[in-house]
Amino acid sequence: MLRKFTILPLLLIVLVLGACSKAGNNGNANEAASPSPSQSASSSPVASQSAGNAVPNDETLKVALGAGATMFDPGYGIGIASIKVFYNIFDTLLTTNKEGKIVGQLAESYDWVDDKTLEVKIRDGVTFQNGEPCTAEDVKFTFDRFLNGYGDGTVKLLYDTLESVEVVDDLTVRFKTKIVDSSFLERLGSIWGASIVPKDYLTEVGDEAFKTKPIGTGPYQMTSYSPEKYVLTRYDGFWGDAPAFKNIEMIVYPEASARMTALINGEVDIINDVTADMVDSLKSNKGINVVGTPIKNIHIYVFNTANGPMANEKFRQALTIGMNRQLMVDTLWGEYAKVPNGHQFDTYASSGTYVSPEAYPGIQFDVEKAKQLVKESGYDGTEIEIEMSNGYYMNGNQAGEAIVDMWKDIGVNAKVVYKEKLGWDFKHVRAWSSASRFDSPLGAMWLLFGPGSGPAVNSWLDMPADFKEAGQKLTETNDPKEKLELSEELLKMFDTYAPGTYLYQAEDYYGIRDGLDWDMFYAQNQITPFRAADLKLK
Repeated sequence: MLRKFTILPLLLIVLVLGACSKAGNNGNANEAASPSPSQSASSSPVASQSAGNAVPNDETLKVALGAGATMFDPGYGIGIASIKVFYNIFDTLLTTNKEGKIVGQLAESYDWVDDKTLEVKIRDGVTFQNGEPCTAEDVKFTFDRFLNGYGDGTVKLLYDTLESVEVVDDLTVRFKTKIVDSSFLERLGSIWGASIVPKDYLTEVGDEAFKTKPIGTGPYQMTSYSPEKYVLTRYDGFWGDAPAFKNIEMIVYPEASARMTALINGEVDIINDVTADMVDSLKSNKGINVVGTPIKNIHIYVFNTANGPMANEKFRQALTIGMNRQLMVDTLWGEYAKVPNGHQFDTYASSGTYVSPEAYPGIQFDVEKAKQLVKESGYDGTEIEIEMSNGYYMNGNQAGEAIVDMWKDIGVNAKVVYKEKLGWDFKHVRAWSSASRFDSPLGAMWLLFGPGSGPAVNSWLDMPADFKEAGQKLTETNDPKEKLELSEELLKMFDTYAPGTYLYQAEDYYGIRDGLDWDMFYAQNQITPFRAADLKLK
């Protein structure tokens, strides 16, 4: 359940699953900034009551991040570090409001011309942060960039059903889809979707320059950038309501202890990636609270189904049911994570695609069955490598070491292998995460594992035809009953074919100074929402 400014109770974690690793973050590995001078802050925080009581003014909000982004072109790709900023700089044509409904953002109106053609009229008077008007040409340019192959593929994959964008007049465009796509509005309304960029400016400065000098139509403009700190300044020409703060400084503090010290000492107003063992220290300081929200992201593992023992379906199934997910949640996260019943999110209920635990309980931990499957697979004792970046995901190191022990109990040898950068050339297993782009299996599981995805191209080359068929049908159908039935089929097939598996869904924690009224609804998408309706001074 999402909460506004929820105070989290104290949480003590007994790490019975293995040795501690350094506190991680949820940034994108390709975006992680190099350590900043902020790391030199004391690792033993000393409370400063006068600093802790300081109430922010409306001049500058200072935010300490565990990892910074190094690329701010939403057409190239979207990662967990960059999306924290995109929401404040850019707009999409449609958006999902806080009631879960698709509404216009830059779009004044939108209508289906036929079942494969959507006409969108853009708000008149919208300007980019350099003063240029936002027109239909900018919208077409935005989509044409990734449709023509620009970027890392993450944005293009979201719009896999889109065929073309046509300009009707200065403020009207038409989207033509390849097939009937029942979720096309949700794709346009996703925070992870296509943010509109200025054609003339981007053409003038070039793709590389735009990555660190972005221009959008949102309430904030990036006015300064370095890997250690970037500054957003309120754009007075913004078409919507003005946000509370004139400036936002986003400062990279890679070490959790340094972020905590900065908040306690009054150097910053908000910190992210608060680990559970920091909660007690933070809340003991007057004027500081800890807030949190469930996030639409599941920690997952991807399996290379073409290599060694991993090519055997029974062996992969054994690995999935040999994980005690609930034990990992209880010991690493306490009540602030949960084991989902399948590769899905509760919020799918809004689209009628959430499969209840009664209909499908998900993977069930069963050591004896896992042992039997290992035996039936003909496993030869090969050491299975679990590849991950050290500290990349919060509690990811501990979970990996715990899973090594769990697999040992079912007769499988394994080890964690830390990589500086993860790619798709992994040997057996790699850590990943599944962020839901919109509320449907099409917005997470299908997007990450369906045709054209990283696994489909690299590690799940023998994707069964019935999995493809079910996803295709779900894409096209508008029948509520069929949607739910197909969603259940996909969940079950994913766990049966086991091209990967899910671990748990966790919450994000933030430390925040008194005097700020922060509605964290959109933070469930792993962004830091600072628009007028999100953050206010008390």
